[in-house]
Amino acid sequence: MTELSKLKGPLAEALTEEAVAAFLKDNPDFFNRQPELAAQLRVPHAERGAVSLVEIQLGRLRERVAELEEDITQLMSIAAGNENLFRAFSHAHKALFVAESEDDIHKALLELANSLHLVVNLRLYNGVHHPLHRKSVDAVKAAHFCGQRIYLGRLRKVDGDHFVTQAPELGSYALVPVFKGKELGFLTFASQDGGHFQPSMDTLFVEQIAEHIAILLTKWQANE
Repeated sequence: MTELSKLKGPLAEALTEEAVAAFLKDNPDFFNRQPELAAQLRVPHAERGAVSLVEIQLGRLRERVAELEEDITQLMSIAAGNENLFRAFSHAHKALFVAESEDDIHKALLELANSLHLVVNLRLYNGVHHPLHRKSVDAVKAAHFCGQRIYLGRLRKVDGDHFVTQAPELGSYALVPVFKGKELGFLTFASQDGGHFQPSMDTLFVEQIAEHIAILLTKWQANE
């Protein structure tokens, strides 16, 4: 067998590291055809000295398996969290289906807040409980909504006080308009954790519950 270190001329110039790497990529079964060579090769390792290609491959496979196991654990955690959210909001919708007054809505939202370990408040512009002041809301919208219909993120306590009782200082909020033909008020979710609500979060569940409340309020107002 020719020793590569003794090659000269055009053949030596052509046999570069890149050429060898390209050959191995194009021939993935090369070491299957040369099993003795695979067993003989040793690769320098910073911590373990010289190791075989098989040991390197096994080590990388173990690392990849560990990464996949971590990904699976994270996905299972996310799935469990989504299931809990679904159950909490489903229970709230069931309570709203039998609601007959604004007080019943607030009771349903209190149960939802306890399930989510959050502060959940409904405040309306013409509500009985802590009515919203439109000018104050417009100021918050101008400062934070940036053209978005829903706000997710941090608020100062002075702004949060417009929407929830005992607003956390620099907590995070989901401000969801209760809208049916016109803006009736806001459904607000608040957390002491300043990073709990992020702009990238999905808003399907909170939008659906706000829409359900808007339908109830509009129906009751029409029957008055």
